[in-house]
Amino acid sequence: MTVAIPTLPVGSSTTITLKSSAIDQNPYLGGPVQRVARLGDKWSYSVDMRPMRSSQARPFIARLLQGLSEKVLVPVIVSGIDLRGQTDVTVASGAGKTLTFTGSATDKTEGQFFSLISNGVRYLHQITTISGNTISFLPSLKVTLRSGDVLEFAAPKIEGFLEGSEQGFTVGMAENLGLSFKVNEAQ
Repeated sequence: MTVAIPTLPVGSSTTITLKSSAIDQNPYLGGPVQRVARLGDKWSYSVDMRPMRSSQARPFIARLLQGLSEKVLVPVIVSGIDLRGQTDVTVASGAGKTLTFTGSATDKTEGQFFSLISNGVRYLHQITTISGNTISFLPSLKVTLRSGDVLEFAAPKIEGFLEGSEQGFTVGMAENLGLSFKVNEAQ
């Protein structure tokens, strides 16, 4: 089961980080450094919510505590991009870091995040280039695309596990300091 975290309150601060699985090989006798790119890059998403009333904090605390043993699904805040008019579309074909979709390419922009839903699991990606209904993105696909897979542009989400094996939240601290958590994308 996946625990859905409610929409983050206005004023929340988020940091999204891409963790590369590439390694650098440094020859110990000198020579050029070689970077070996491997599959498996993934995102992490840190959230710092502003101070909130206890009635606002309780649902977040309950869901975050549930998230200790379950995957969590967290909305990704997309600043500076107008998501009005954005629609989810269906994948037509793709491989690696490129895919073609059916539906409208209107208003999709470079740097925009989207979720690929394949076999009931979400994978977060970021558009690097767009040309009509074909987009390039990063990181590489983690699954084989199937007809009917969906791309969420209007409300992208990250699906993963909360960092750490224990979480402590108190309603009183939420009123004074807010709540913080970090999600690491599941593979």
